[in-house]
Amino acid sequence: MDSSNYTPPARRSMTDEEITTALGNAQADEAGITAAMELLETQAQLRDIEKMEFSAWVIEMERNGSKEALLAVENAKRAQQGLEPLNELPGTAPVQPIEDVVAHLNNLYAKAPQTEPELSPAAEAPVEIELPPAVEAQFEPELPPIQPPPELQPEAIFTANQTESFDEFDRLLAADTVVGAEDELTALEEELAAEVSGAPVSAIEGIEVVEDDPGVVFDAEPAIEPVKLESVPKISRRSRASSQFWAWLGLGGSVLPLGLAWFVSKTEVSFSQSVVAIFLGALASALVISVGALAGKRSGLPTLLLSRAPFGVFANAVPASILTLVRLFWSAAILASVFAFGNDFFAIESRTNFAATPNITLLSLAFVAIASAVTLAIFGGRVLFRAQQAVGVLGVIVVVVFIAFTAYSFSIQGLLAEPSSSWIDAFGIAVLTFSVFGLAWTSAGADFARKLATTARGASVVGWGVLALVLIPTVVASYGLALFSSTSSTSAKNPQNLIAELGSFVAPWLGYLMAASAMVSIVVVLAMSLYSSNLSLHSIGLKLTPVVAQPIIGVLAVGSAFIGYLYIEDLWSFIADYALIAAVPVAAWSGIFISDVLIRRIAYHEISLSRSYGFYKSINWVNLVGWLFATVIGFGFTYIDQPGFGWTGFIADQLINQSFWSITSFGIVMGFAFASLLPVLFGIPRIKRQEAEVLAIEARRDDLKDIFGLVD
Repeated sequence: MDSSNYTPPARRSMTDEEITTALGNAQADEAGITAAMELLETQAQLRDIEKMEFSAWVIEMERNGSKEALLAVENAKRAQQGLEPLNELPGTAPVQPIEDVVAHLNNLYAKAPQTEPELSPAAEAPVEIELPPAVEAQFEPELPPIQPPPELQPEAIFTANQTESFDEFDRLLAADTVVGAEDELTALEEELAAEVSGAPVSAIEGIEVVEDDPGVVFDAEPAIEPVKLESVPKISRRSRASSQFWAWLGLGGSVLPLGLAWFVSKTEVSFSQSVVAIFLGALASALVISVGALAGKRSGLPTLLLSRAPFGVFANAVPASILTLVRLFWSAAILASVFAFGNDFFAIESRTNFAATPNITLLSLAFVAIASAVTLAIFGGRVLFRAQQAVGVLGVIVVVVFIAFTAYSFSIQGLLAEPSSSWIDAFGIAVLTFSVFGLAWTSAGADFARKLATTARGASVVGWGVLALVLIPTVVASYGLALFSSTSSTSAKNPQNLIAELGSFVAPWLGYLMAASAMVSIVVVLAMSLYSSNLSLHSIGLKLTPVVAQPIIGVLAVGSAFIGYLYIEDLWSFIADYALIAAVPVAAWSGIFISDVLIRRIAYHEISLSRSYGFYKSINWVNLVGWLFATVIGFGFTYIDQPGFGWTGFIADQLINQSFWSITSFGIVMGFAFASLLPVLFGIPRIKRQEAEVLAIEARRDDLKDIFGLVD
């Protein structure tokens, strides 16, 4: 072998000093930070290549086995440790034959006295036996002189026997990808900012939640909440789990469940079966929303941004775009319900006669509603949360008043004695409730949980969500069912007649109080939908400020709702049918997302959620194709009676009892169930590997503090 082959591979990466100089010269703006991260990534890749080349060279030298090759390996290792090279391998002196060693030992023992003499105190000292130089070399190999531990050099790398000698910068680059280092740098910058502001990091880590108002604290938050694809800083995430109760009380504790009860009362399902159906639908809704809230608690990020973890950074744009359109549909549906309710309330005869007084009144109320909702959505944060609290409390008060003045108007024993009807119809009501309440809001679960403290217990988060989204709505809807089932058939079918009859029970003011409470509730719920819509737009790359985005979304929603109000005769049936259409792809997405969240045990890696080369990769083909397949299954078993959807139910057509599939819309449940199995069957190893990588990065946090001089 040529002696030149004994030379280790040359270094091609920059030294620590060169990298430090380059980073120090980087400009403190977005372009400079991006260039610095690209430099770190390039140097990390070069060092990985050097490690592999050095390991291959060591293996080749050991296979060679010559003294020159082994000496070259030893000197290469010593050079990495800052030691002087050796001229020859230690312990290589020639060894005498064993016969000479035995003869030498026999001579020593032959000269020793046969009887043991009495030893004097001076003779008690240990006797040193001199061995031949060759034997000493064999049993006590030559060691290099002991030197103080040298400073670790930048060239320290893994050798073939896995010995490790990293310096600080090597530990920074030890992650599989450089995004890990970027994430740590971001976290350290946040801690440094906290220290500068006077809040010790140690105090932040163990901070206790102290709040002046129920459920949440807004720490130094501006009046208009900024919307950006970054996690809420941990120091600002101090909301208790009870904040989930207030966030959703406006939806579950208002008079809106009475609207659901009114719709259900139009069916032929008995009272007891309707109550069971609403409870099951509300329970499923609360669970899917609360699981999304758990993801928001872990990360402080919006729902559709977290959806990049199961689908991939780029692939997530496909389901996220669909869910963004669905969110826009629900915003328009809320406004359309205002038009439909107002049309009956004001007894409008011609919808196109805009000069008529009832029409002007309705349009004015609709304008006030959309303007108020857009304003609340622009402010977001503190203002929106206070509105959610206020409308929830107001709704509960109005419902209590409503119950107090109407409790004597029906007999609960008579309702419970009603004969049971078809459970298939009851199951259809449960699926519709799940579609309207659960699947309509599952993509917003994390949006209203981003400020939950990371120390909040998951069971408490789910529990408060269940209280607001299951217990209270079920009680309110059940009472509404009891009341509506006891009124005349005409009044229960028309909101105008219903409000008139409610007024006849006690006084006219009761009906108008219910209408006013419903209007206020709709405004806040619409604001929640608009707020979540902007977060969804950010997740798919349309980054607009709230002042710009919310009016645009509001105009699109009100335009769609007004067109539907003008040209669709049975608007309530139209909304119900399209709620099922929207529910199919959302159910498929929700199954994958919820299973992925439940499998994970630690927070998401934020930087990897915005980098295709991060832990979550660019595309997860299994989940993306599985989502499309689950959507096809959902439409294949669900019948939609709307123009352009005659092809739906194509799988159910091949089966028996098509009426079951048509009434229950069971295809939505099947799509959800199939999609939820994908992460369980194919995603657990991938998720555990991602979590191990995130934990490895967290374990290097203290090392990074030493590098940048940050101390607690």
